[in-house]
Amino acid sequence: MNSTADIHFNSDGVPVSNQFDDIYFSVDSGIDESRYVFLQHNGLPEAFAKLPQHYEYVVTETGFGTGLNFLLCWQAFVQHAPASCRLVFVSFEKFPLSRAQLQQAYQALPQLQPLCEQLLAAYPSPEPGCHRLFLADGRVTLDLWCGDIEDQLPQFIEQARGQVDRWFLDGFAPAKNPQMWQPFLFEAMAASAHQHTRYATFTAAGVVKRGLQAAGF
Repeated sequence: MNSTADIHFNSDGVPVSNQFDDIYFSVDSGIDESRYVFLQHNGLPEAFAKLPQHYEYVVTETGFGTGLNFLLCWQAFVQHAPASCRLVFVSFEKFPLSRAQLQQAYQALPQLQPLCEQLLAAYPSPEPGCHRLFLADGRVTLDLWCGDIEDQLPQFIEQARGQVDRWFLDGFAPAKNPQMWQPFLFEAMAASAHQHTRYATFTAAGVVKRGLQAAGF
């Protein structure tokens, strides 16, 4: 059985990790922050609008959490990408939230209610391994990897070498979650990247900068 998230909800209805002593998103500006850090700084949705027909766009994320980054990426893709294109969003989560926890968290995100309802309807039990969800009438695929990212990345890279268009480096901060921010992650990013791959992250920690540089970014 996989470990699930140990959380509580603060007075604003926002989930807080007891394992990492950190909030999942800000109730006042969580959506704006996510769009600014992960979409805007990855050149999205502009890149979606310029995709060639039938392109399969791959985004890989560390730290699924409540799925907020995924929901916003999905929303932008459907709004801006050609109808023939598909989004494949790959996300890793060591401590997945339960469906009930997600449902409570989404009460703080009414702007995204239709997408939240679709995701909740398809959300799997948090068993270890990769769970593939088909959403938005097949235009959006979510591969949710539950378990330790260090164990699962090699399996993912086998099938994704040179295929990832964007990386979202999320998850809790390096000071609180040092096990994830290790050379294996940056090396996997490099192995999965192509010439035009970009990444964005909320952290400016030196260990992350040095790790990315050492991997060739």
